[in-house]
Amino acid sequence: MLLHSCFDLLPSLAAEKVTVRYGLFEQSIPVADIRNYGETQKVSGDLKSFLGYFSAKDKQKFQNALQVKMSLDIAALDKLINTGRGKQILSFVSQATVFPTRSAIARSDGGSIQALRSAIILGAKSPEGLGITSFLEAYPSNKLVFDVSKISKLVSMANLSSGSADAPPKDDVSSSPLGQIALQYQIFAAQDKQFSGCLFGDSISAELGNTLGNGTFNFGLNGLSTISLVEQLKSLIPTKVKCEKAIIAIGGNDAWYGISDELFSKNLQEAIALVRTMGNKEIFLIPAFYSTVAASLDPTLSAPLPKVEQINVLINQVAETEKVPVEAGLAPLYENNVLKENLTSDGDHLNAEGLKIYRQALLQILQK
Repeated sequence: MLLHSCFDLLPSLAAEKVTVRYGLFEQSIPVADIRNYGETQKVSGDLKSFLGYFSAKDKQKFQNALQVKMSLDIAALDKLINTGRGKQILSFVSQATVFPTRSAIARSDGGSIQALRSAIILGAKSPEGLGITSFLEAYPSNKLVFDVSKISKLVSMANLSSGSADAPPKDDVSSSPLGQIALQYQIFAAQDKQFSGCLFGDSISAELGNTLGNGTFNFGLNGLSTISLVEQLKSLIPTKVKCEKAIIAIGGNDAWYGISDELFSKNLQEAIALVRTMGNKEIFLIPAFYSTVAASLDPTLSAPLPKVEQINVLINQVAETEKVPVEAGLAPLYENNVLKENLTSDGDHLNAEGLKIYRQALLQILQK
């Protein structure tokens, strides 16, 4: 088992510096400086020079990324890494390069795939969970090199199924490599488990991680609509997972993808029926999330506000038919059904303060 081998190979070295390489440009940053920036937003001299290449928006994205700390089921993660898809992605990250002797994440002492595996497992076992800094601090080499140009190519290839920037957005959760591996992790983690509360939702829900308390599980997936929600539930049911209370927070992506009213209503009703087969006692619906006005006018970012409004009308109709409540605890996020500017990171997703409001609303539901 990889889990045991990681401890057998527990390194005396850990990444002390991260070197960012882009063409002829190369700069090293102490990992301690990255952690300090994530925790205090204080910028060291080395990091200040590096961040000088970032726009204000990209700096905020980097800061937000540093806050992501995933509490993962270690046994499920271990299984995931050892699947064909898991091995393929690790190999892809390590070997898909322009020059066969250099990888997107390079190390001078060889064995990069095993090092990636070790860092993922050991980072996930850290008290804070798996995040950028815990991964770096667990990486068994004193120097880690990120080749930005090669990583960009990997990201582009991973997102290939989403189509071109000019193509309309669509639900590709089940067909994208990242969506498939996220769902496979959930299948492993849910096997024969009983949860007091389960959350099903899109990227806004996924950003919460497993922070809703012991005995709960966050099944949120980036890009989820009612189409992929039904597919997700059909994949989870064979695991015999049980959810006493279930919260379904869906609709924003349906509005964005242009899913018809009829299909949305049909899918949501089917999703409710599937959740009821999971030993469920209560189901709660969350209205589709609104964006800011500016984001709603950008078709690459969010759905038009009137479309979200229509989706919420449909949610209320389905709720009445299925006799399930629609929760109103998210009202503090909005002003006249528009997301408040101070609660969002990009006009569509919630920032730390917005997520606090969302989390509190969910906790109130689960504590009923």
